Amino acid sequence: MNEKPLVSAIVTTHNRLTLLPRALDSVAVQSYPRMELVVVDDGSEEDVAPVVEGYREAVPVRLLRNRKPAGACRARNQGIEAADGAFVAGLDDDDAWSERRVEKLMEAYSDKYAFITSDVRMVYEKRSAVWQKPAEITLGDLLYSNYVGNQGLIRKERLLAVGGFDETLEAAQDYDLWIRLAEQFGPVKNVREPLQDVHMEHGGRRISNPRDQLRGYLKFYQKHKSKMSRSQRKYQLYNIRKATGKVTGLADLIGWVPPHRCWKEIKNLIAGGMLE
Repeated sequence: MNEKPLVSAIVTTHNRLTLLPRALDSVAVQSYPRMELVVVDDGSEEDVAPVVEGYREAVPVRLLRNRKPAGACRARNQGIEAADGAFVAGLDDDDAWSERRVEKLMEAYSDKYAFITSDVRMVYEKRSAVWQKPAEITLGDLLYSNYVGNQGLIRKERLLAVGGFDETLEAAQDYDLWIRLAEQFGPVKNVREPLQDVHMEHGGRRISNPRDQLRGYLKFYQKHKSKMSRSQRKYQLYNIRKATGKVTGLADLIGWVPPHRCWKEIKNLIAGGMLE
């Protein structure tokens, strides 16, 4: 019987010592038989080693530490470079996998797709909701919007072939990587089952400075706009306008939002109290 490929779980962390065990617990209990855990501590003020070392009995562990924060993209690239697995699966330090996530992704994996992802459960303070994604996500889809989210299971050699995460971007780093992978290797496959919990209830997620986020997204847009159709460019610009508070009602959708995204944007306006 052929041995199953090794999958490296990459967890980057920075000053989230109280949240980190939830993520590491979810790696330790994976049903897939060949796993390793690579943790990159990006300059945390507290020592994460005692927490991480406690998982060695459950899964092979490698801990990398930056004395000073190098940034999320550098930390992720460090984890990818250090991984021994043929496949890499990322996990944010405040999120969690379902017990069979890696097993199900590997069962559904095909090299005709750039990589594989899954539906996710978004966990808020008082409710949760499943983000249902298309079964197949094309480059054309991605040039409209990030239909993938923040994580996937990917061949390490493919990540290295496209240069990993772009360390010059301040925002949309995941999104940028998905576009480059889809451009080179084809569409993304999605397992239509929520196999990851994305925790939003504690606040403080991702980039906290809106100016940094907007500047980073504008740089991402400039990087990829030559690939986009007129409709895709207009929708990207609509989202930039929305981020700067320039979308205030239904009239702002006209001419900017493509038909297949209109209902989503109308629901966003209703949720934001801009439509009765």
